[in-house]
Amino acid sequence: MRHSAKTILQIKRITGGDERGDTYGYLNLSGVNPELSDDDLLSIGKKLGNLQAFPVESIGRTDSCLLAQEH
Repeated sequence: MRHSAKTILQIKRITGGDERGDTYGYLNLSGVNPELSDDDLLSIGKKLGNLQAFPVESIGRTDSCLLAQEH
């Protein structure tokens, strides 16, 4: 049985770079409603990305929950 569902919105930003490639910074926003659809969360991520000083590389979602075994 699943319980304690949690969702994190992850925004990966390009914070710099050199001849070896880009460097990244991550903005992780917890407390996201797990019931949000992927499309809704992507829309929110894009809007937040537009407010960032650094260009956005990607927007992701991480869902987690606790699993309990029935006795």
